[in-house]
Amino acid sequence: MLNKKKHLVFFASVLILTSMIVLSCQEETVIDANQQFIDQMEAVTDSMIEQTHVPGVVALVVDHKRGIDWLYTAGYSDIPNKRPMDGHFTFRIGSNTKTFTGTVLLQLVDEGRLALNDALSTYFPTFPKADSITIAMLCNMTSGIFNYTDALSWQESLFTNPTKVWTPEESVEIGFSEGFYFSPGSDWFYSNTNTIILGMLIEKLTGNSLQAEIENRIIKPLGLNNTGFLTSGLTFPGTHGRGYYAGEYSGNDDYTEVFDISSFWAAGSAYSTPRELQTYVEALVQGGLLSDTLQQRRLNDLIEVAPNTGYGLCLLKRGSFYGHNGALPGFASSMYHSKEKNCTIIIYFNCLLEVSPDYLFTRFTHILYGDG
Repeated sequence: MLNKKKHLVFFASVLILTSMIVLSCQEETVIDANQQFIDQMEAVTDSMIEQTHVPGVVALVVDHKRGIDWLYTAGYSDIPNKRPMDGHFTFRIGSNTKTFTGTVLLQLVDEGRLALNDALSTYFPTFPKADSITIAMLCNMTSGIFNYTDALSWQESLFTNPTKVWTPEESVEIGFSEGFYFSPGSDWFYSNTNTIILGMLIEKLTGNSLQAEIENRIIKPLGLNNTGFLTSGLTFPGTHGRGYYAGEYSGNDDYTEVFDISSFWAAGSAYSTPRELQTYVEALVQGGLLSDTLQQRRLNDLIEVAPNTGYGLCLLKRGSFYGHNGALPGFASSMYHSKEKNCTIIIYFNCLLEVSPDYLFTRFTHILYGDG
């Protein structure tokens, strides 16, 4: 009997030891696989610096399923002084701002302050074709309203008088003065004018500034201490590097503090950090900022604008990833989260050139999953 017990104890010990070895091997295999993914993403990021005029890159990839949490920087944050890029810097996030504006608007829908099928004329009866444009059309870019930032008159004014403080009304007036791309609801075209109108609508409904609404409804509840929405000014808070180029490469053209941010307002005036954008985009996609019903509509009510790409209620979808991208003179960024893959990808360039952070996003998702 004692011998049997000894054999059982020995057998159990062998099982435990074998299990520990198997688990250890599995953990090492996962670590090795993750390191291979990271090595490939680092190589692609480095090649961006080596083969293009992009001065600096910040890349953040957090795959919660695989246990990857990778924050990587390459290149310079300040070209003349050769200062390295820093993954904790704040940066202007451009049109990622649209998701903030859209989320506040949808929260007002949840509160019964308006409906997505309301006509624009309910709130702004003097706007052209306001009876034919719905609030949903402003959110999903199907209104046909001209993009004011594409107007030559706006571009000339921006570069000849860069410190001018713009009112939302001025931007919208330029958009409407250029006519419509198409009849409201009949097609899709990305237009910043839509989001400026949404910002005006939020202020009209709440009696508060858009800045206050974004701060009180999103930034403070999520504890985003290094994220903000600006209404005007040339500078932005936090430690940051320089931003270069305005669409074309030209020496060390510095656009960090050239244009008054009011020119982009509800469509592009926010700033953040990679880690705080991670917190934000995960809440944006996973839920909690809207009712479950409206959140599901936001994730599923999409217009296909390119292969494997959809646009919805101030939200962009690429493959299984949702979020947005943004670009201003000197700054370009992408933020995406996949609920299916439980992965977040944030990318920032300190420049505005033809090459976009979305290029790296696509490369990263191909490395990690074979697709987006």
